[in-house]
Amino acid sequence: MSTTFFEAGGAAHGSAGFSRWVKRARMPLEAWSRRRRRLVAATLAVLVFGVGAYGWNAADLAGLEASRAALAVSTQRLADARHTLAQLSSLRRAAAAMPATASSAVSWNSADDVRIVSELATQSGVALLAVEPGAASGEGVERMRVLQLTARTDFVHLMAFFHGLAQLPVLIVPVDVTVKQDGKGLAVAATLQVYAALRPVPDTPIASAEASPDADEAVDDDDEGLVFFDPFAKSQISASGELGDASELRLVGLLRDRTRGLALLDTPDGTTTVAAGQRLGVERVTQLDALGITLANGGATRTLTLTEAS
Repeated sequence: MSTTFFEAGGAAHGSAGFSRWVKRARMPLEAWSRRRRRLVAATLAVLVFGVGAYGWNAADLAGLEASRAALAVSTQRLADARHTLAQLSSLRRAAAAMPATASSAVSWNSADDVRIVSELATQSGVALLAVEPGAASGEGVERMRVLQLTARTDFVHLMAFFHGLAQLPVLIVPVDVTVKQDGKGLAVAATLQVYAALRPVPDTPIASAEASPDADEAVDDDDEGLVFFDPFAKSQISASGELGDASELRLVGLLRDRTRGLALLDTPDGTTTVAAGQRLGVERVTQLDALGITLANGGATRTLTLTEAS
């Protein structure tokens, strides 16, 4: 059996040591020994150096991070240059094929202009009244011939004709188009510029594995904002504000985007388009949504919905 004895003097000795340390800490600066001064100075120097080094690195005063970023950009450019160099042979073959295309464009003349425009008009349902080729001007790829035409058609076939210009083997640009309405339809006078050395951009983009779906969605959003309707359609609203027979109205189409809507109605006198808030005879379009339109006449309302084709 062992016995341990605690002496009261041990606690007193520890308290005296703490008091001595506090007394030394409160000693004025001029009473410090040379060794103590050197130790405190060295400690402060280490602290100042550490804080300065951290701030130097954080602020990138040496330009280390900028150098790393520049190195990454240079590496990427080098990779792109190597990729382009690998495709140099295919680019040379494509460049060698271009003179053949240019030589074929030289043989294109004004008679070919008249021929392809006449064929397009026949396919689009446009009746040509006159086609007059003009003189050529410009040099190289900017060489251009003018083609004057007059025709008679309706709005739908006129739009089909202009849309078909992009499918022709040479670039044809309408620069001056005048459309007038008479009793027999639309009278059209247009000036076309023919660039035989250029080709129109195809409507369908080439599929690519790197195509961005966000870009496709943006194109779709832009297309949704385009609404085409016949500006020469007869107005179905008479001067007295009455429509022939409102009960025979039939909703045949709806065009909507984020900000507006347009409804296509079939009436006994033809077709017409209306928007929300517009008057239709004695009625007013109070609501237009994806399912139909609501018409109000005083306190009475009715709804026209889309009918499914059988």
